[in-house]
Amino acid sequence: INKLISEAASYGFDGINLDFENINSDTAAHYLQFVRELSFVCRQNGIILSIDNYVPREYNSHYNRKEQAFWIDYFIIMGYDEHWKGSPEAGPVASIGFVEDGIVKTLEEVPAEKVINAMPYYVRVWTETKNSDGTISMTTRDLGMEAAKEQLDRNNVPVVWDETVALYYGSYEDGNTTVKIWLETERSIEEKMKLYKNYNIAGVAGWRLGLEKNAVWS
Repeated sequence: INKLISEAASYGFDGINLDFENINSDTAAHYLQFVRELSFVCRQNGIILSIDNYVPREYNSHYNRKEQAFWIDYFIIMGYDEHWKGSPEAGPVASIGFVEDGIVKTLEEVPAEKVINAMPYYVRVWTETKNSDGTISMTTRDLGMEAAKEQLDRNNVPVVWDETVALYYGSYEDGNTTVKIWLETERSIEEKMKLYKNYNIAGVAGWRLGLEKNAVWS
């Protein structure tokens, strides 16, 4: 904690953001105590403390969102990875229903004025390969928003707006493989921004700078 505060003062940081993932239930109490102690020193030094959390699910309840919220300035929902690397099925990184569910469940424990929803600026490309035995193998890779659109354009793939997930979707065949992409664009980001307004939360964030389209900022 002393090292963090020293670095923040040295570089003139406005705040510190914690992103500790895959904490198990045995470690959670110690992590929470770290948050408490860091929060106390941050407030003494005028440093904003924010903390990243998963979309609420039973398996991550030991992060104790309600207790975190008491100590920190901003509670950031990582509103993405609905379908993750290694997911058993292809799907969007952040459908509108998944994002809204994350906000609604978080607001059950965290005051709206502390909640920030983080949106994805990346796209997951799914490649399904039909094996000789009839099974399907699946691989994924992550691309920025522009690069994902360019891949679809190179293969002359039209995209269709899917209202149910509030994303554009495109797919194409390449030999014995099928490539599927749920595309994040300025339109899908705008739909997520509407949730920010609808639920009157503190703000939005994005993961990560450099992966977004310029049009996102307008």
